[in-house]
Amino acid sequence: MIRMMAAGAVALMGIVGSAAAADAPAPQASLMTVKIAVADFQKSTDFYVKYFGMKQGAKYNEAEQGVDWPTPGQGSNLILVNDPTGKLKLTPGTAWIMFKVPDAKKMAKAMVDAGFKGVEAPIEMKEYQTIVVNARDPDGNQIEMLQVGPAR
Repeated sequence: MIRMMAAGAVALMGIVGSAAAADAPAPQASLMTVKIAVADFQKSTDFYVKYFGMKQGAKYNEAEQGVDWPTPGQGSNLILVNDPTGKLKLTPGTAWIMFKVPDAKKMAKAMVDAGFKGVEAPIEMKEYQTIVVNARDPDGNQIEMLQVGPAR
């Protein structure tokens, strides 16, 4: 009986939640993607796949290559831009991207072990229970890794 009442309450909450969501105004905008300039599609794709678990996405045109998350809802994808014409006015090394990661120190060590330069020492902010590590991708774009929660 208690299980049936609990199941009924959960179903009712779902109906109420759905009705409330249906009445809510649609969001005006959301972040769909971030475009960054790169010198080499494959080298940059390999970096984001290896360290952040992304996957190679669609090749949109000669100047744009997608890098996507494997599951929906993980965040915006990246579009790597290599435009030798200069028409898009993007320069490698000028982007700043922040990732939420499960273990910032472990990721930083993996990058250092792989020979990446510019991986900074982790900064632990105990009052916020966060760890931040800054690094650079193969093109020099700033990569900030934020670990939320107690240090591991």
